[in-house]
Amino acid sequence: MTENVTDQVTKSRQCAETGLDDSQIADYLAARPHFFDRHRTLLEQLRLPHEQRGSVSLVEAKLDRQRQRIYELEDEITGLMTVAGENERIFRVYMDLIPRLFECTSISELERLMCRTLQEQLRISALRLVLDPRTYPSEQSPAGEQLERIYRERMASQDVYLGRLGKDEKSRLFQDAMVNSCALIRLGKQGEMGLLAFGSIDSGHYRSGMDTLLIRQLADILALLLPRLVLSASERPAAVVDDHR
Repeated sequence: MTENVTDQVTKSRQCAETGLDDSQIADYLAARPHFFDRHRTLLEQLRLPHEQRGSVSLVEAKLDRQRQRIYELEDEITGLMTVAGENERIFRVYMDLIPRLFECTSISELERLMCRTLQEQLRISALRLVLDPRTYPSEQSPAGEQLERIYRERMASQDVYLGRLGKDEKSRLFQDAMVNSCALIRLGKQGEMGLLAFGSIDSGHYRSGMDTLLIRQLADILALLLPRLVLSASERPAAVVDDHR
């Protein structure tokens, strides 16, 4: 502490004697980029404090900073390549899934296919397809009865919600599945068809601000398929019980 005070006093005296301060010197050198070209001996003599090597020349200090920046850029590039690779893998999972959805003949089959595929390939812990009973009265479910509350509390001014849910909300949507973060997206132009819910055990997996392009595309596909599947289910004849012994 005493040494720092002494250094500051010394610098103040030097500035007072020369009439210059640090900012004036810095401005002078910045305005004269070729100053050290004309004073190469001074460039070699100037030394900067260094934690490991005691002191280094200005040239060595600049090289050290450039090396450090190169290392940082390499880390950034590696991180970007990792993210790009993971994004491509996720994209391929969705692109492979979508054509298979058109082969489904019932809503339950549709939900099972999405759930199995995304759980196995994307480590999603839960997925629920909940139809709005006001649009599809025949598709009643406990979760469907709670849609209005979810819309009001979590999605009042948006068609997608990303983040966490309360204990009761998780229980209604995902039953006993381990879910610590979720993505909820309404189905249909006005969200009138229902809700598609994704759950992850990772509390930071679904978070505000993340990209939602792929789940929006999946929701659009479901909005095309659901009317046909609901109509098909309503037209399907009830199973005939054979009473012949």
